Amino acid sequence: MAKSVGKAAFTAVLLSLVGPVQQAEGQSSADARSIVRHAIDLMGGESSLRDIERVRLDMMTQWQRTGFREVPWTDRPSFEPHMDVRDYTILAWRNTRMFGARNVINVIRDSIALTNFGNGFQPLSIAYVDERDELFLYTPDRLILALADARTATRAADTLIGGESYAVVQANVTGNRDVRVYFHAGTGLPALLRFRAAHSNDFGLVPWGEMDVEVWYSNWTSVDGIGIPTQWDVLRVGRPYKRMTVRSAAFNPTFAADSFSTPPELRARFLAARGPMHDRQVDSVTMLNPRMAAVAGFGFPAGAFRTSDGWYLLGAGQHPLMLERTRSGLGRLGVERILGAVIGVARAGNGGVVALADEGVPLFVAPAAAPFVRVMLANAGRPIEAFTVLSEGRWLGSGSGRVRLEPVDLPDAPGSIMLHAPELGWLYAPDAATPLDVRVVTERANQLGWKWTALGTAAGIVVQGNLPPPH
Repeated sequence: MAKSVGKAAFTAVLLSLVGPVQQAEGQSSADARSIVRHAIDLMGGESSLRDIERVRLDMMTQWQRTGFREVPWTDRPSFEPHMDVRDYTILAWRNTRMFGARNVINVIRDSIALTNFGNGFQPLSIAYVDERDELFLYTPDRLILALADARTATRAADTLIGGESYAVVQANVTGNRDVRVYFHAGTGLPALLRFRAAHSNDFGLVPWGEMDVEVWYSNWTSVDGIGIPTQWDVLRVGRPYKRMTVRSAAFNPTFAADSFSTPPELRARFLAARGPMHDRQVDSVTMLNPRMAAVAGFGFPAGAFRTSDGWYLLGAGQHPLMLERTRSGLGRLGVERILGAVIGVARAGNGGVVALADEGVPLFVAPAAAPFVRVMLANAGRPIEAFTVLSEGRWLGSGSGRVRLEPVDLPDAPGSIMLHAPELGWLYAPDAATPLDVRVVTERANQLGWKWTALGTAAGIVVQGNLPPPH
């Protein structure tokens, strides 16, 4: 399998995009069609590509955690072998994902998504229908035919990438999506696809809003006369998201008759329950004492705390809907007004910041979380500096009811934060996910002379010790 490329290497390539080197002469549809036809010929010819109705791809996907540190090898990759089979004539995709001894089978056909974890097929999220649509768009042979079929495909300005020249074709293609495809001037093959897309049903992607998406194609080969790249690198918000390596491919193979079966009863259940992945209810909201509330539920804010001035949220939630349900739960416990929110988690788990910014709620953001928040605000068209970066310690509140926010460098999250409520003896580090993280946090707290009896981590705002009632 191909070696991983670190984020710094990707960033260097992206920074080498230096705009148009020259204005393409006569940006006509004829120019664009000529570029596309040449690529089609190189990839096997139009009749051969249009004859592809079914595909089987043995693949390895390397998932890469999105991050913004300008050092390599911080993406914490995971590897997923999977068998991807498709029937384009019925918009069907069957993806068998292999997790050790267990296989998970997802079947997406037209507007229906089903999954089988080993106990029979069940309805799956509509997010997988969206994923199928995007996957089919950027599959190279499908993409090049979509360009050929586009009503309007025009030549954009040539561009330098890494010192090499690329011809650019722009078009509105399948699904009313505007795309730009970069063809290497020397080889004539497509090297890069760019478009913008929101993934409003996908739990992990929804915090970003409408984002830049890039797909890079490399490691070309020929299979049964069809030219294909065997490595597809997908970037979102300018950062590596996943690398898909094609280990083998077969065109127009024979599939079992029930490969894409979606029985009527399961179709009805899917349609009755379809909704975004983040449309879920909070597990519980519990008042731990008059100054602290804990929220249980994946993707929701971790809780809230009260200073002498009022209440502050811990996190913003994966999506504004999850933020709203958290605040409703807090409201039932008497927490009506939120003075601010502390955003301490250095990952894409705070999509609710857009709603808070719209309300004018002050945001206090850890340095490590700041790049994530900036991108979320920018993608939503909001001012990207509408928050306070906690580059140094500060107090919220005063007197015995105050809470200290202090930056701390964790092994994999430099620029994280920790909180301390002296009156409660509470220490909290939202990014502390390992025993080593906890050791770093507690040693730093001891260096600062903090006294604490209750500790909160990424697992919850209190996971060790007890919280006394406030004086």
